[in-house]
Amino acid sequence: MRALILRAFLGMMLTACTTGTPTPVPVTLTLTETPAPADATATGAAPTNQPTAASPAPTGTLLYGFDTTRTTASYSVEETFINENNRLAVTVGRTRDVQGSLAINFDDPANSQFGEFTVNLSTLRSDSRRRDETLKTEWLESTTYPTATFVVKSVENFPANPQPGQELTFRLLGDLTVRTTTRAVTWDVTAKLEGDTLTGTATTFIMMADFGIQPPSIAGILNVKDGVTLKLEFVMLPAE
Repeated sequence: MRALILRAFLGMMLTACTTGTPTPVPVTLTLTETPAPADATATGAAPTNQPTAASPAPTGTLLYGFDTTRTTASYSVEETFINENNRLAVTVGRTRDVQGSLAINFDDPANSQFGEFTVNLSTLRSDSRRRDETLKTEWLESTTYPTATFVVKSVENFPANPQPGQELTFRLLGDLTVRTTTRAVTWDVTAKLEGDTLTGTATTFIMMADFGIQPPSIAGILNVKDGVTLKLEFVMLPAE
């Protein structure tokens, strides 16, 4: 069972990516107890088929990395187009430029290593090239500050007894840095480990003003509402 818990534990790191050799970061894991199933023989019910035996627990350290061909980081914001009779729209920008790894020590989980999770903001693309270029040079200044980073501090509501193929939901707490400002944020994570592939999503909501960013506005053309939904749709695989 230790192996199953540790494999599922990989899902907590899905909110983004690390670069280089991971640096140890202490993480507090809050477990949610799952009631044990009733004993069919004790109630007189016919026994169900027993599950097959789990694979032997891995040993040593296993490194996982993001499959960047199937991983996407995105933002979404609400815009009002003043020059189009105040038309409301939700704009989405995406990038696959997420990097990093997670090293799990199966012999001594306390020595598992986590580092910064990073996204290259300068590669974000929406449906407007003009918007993307202005984000780089003015609003996000991602030409100067291209990388957003996230460092894990703790995990809440992680299941105590996860099963293979089970969809897990929990919360990931840590520090997000955009440009030169760092703020505490919480991500809502859904993850699943099937075979050796870890998939899922992580989302959070932030205010631009909290990171020293003025909501974009172009006189007579558009206004952007302060408030950004960040989302990571990820696939992680064992590193070769």
